[in-house]
Amino acid sequence: MASPPVDPTSQEAREWLVNELSKSGYSAKPSLIERFLDWLGQLLSFGSGGASLPGWLLGALIGVALGVVVLVALRIARPEAFRKRRTGGGYSAEVLDDSGRTAAHYRRDAAAALARGDLDLALCEAVRAIAAGATERTLLPESPGRTAHELSGELSQIFPAEAVALRGVADTFDAVRYGRRPATAEGARAAIALDARLVTTAPLLTRAGVL
Repeated sequence: MASPPVDPTSQEAREWLVNELSKSGYSAKPSLIERFLDWLGQLLSFGSGGASLPGWLLGALIGVALGVVVLVALRIARPEAFRKRRTGGGYSAEVLDDSGRTAAHYRRDAAAALARGDLDLALCEAVRAIAAGATERTLLPESPGRTAHELSGELSQIFPAEAVALRGVADTFDAVRYGRRPATAEGARAAIALDARLVTTAPLLTRAGVL
């Protein structure tokens, strides 16, 4: 036998809806940041409530927590700074981005950035032009994860006369990408000039093992 249809009043329907939405399955879960702030608040309350947690330990825990917050914020704001790998000379940032631009495009962007005074971008785009140009000329195999110092080391075998300039540009590129220091007009122009020289320089392919 079929059950009689349910026909609640408007008031009953509202009450049923409120009761249903109040169940745990519908409640919004706090975000990671909200949970962290709640934990930090409990930690501060614990330290100020006469508990036995030593002051130095409380301070250390808070310091670590704040450090994690800063690290997460930096990773969100500057994710490219974390795309790095360890090389013989320390940590080095990946050169090419995911834009798929050609060397000529990187060169135009470097020149435009230099003209408007965006020195950091001008230097980075010039180094990307060097990397893209080397692969376009088939001097180096394509390697999207190639770092600045890997690029410098490989090209130094092909253009030994530019080895010092290549290492210097790689160092500056990493410093700019990691925010250790801003690029200078001299540094940006040096990277652009190095790219221009490499374009017109005959590579020593036998020295690099390329025939």
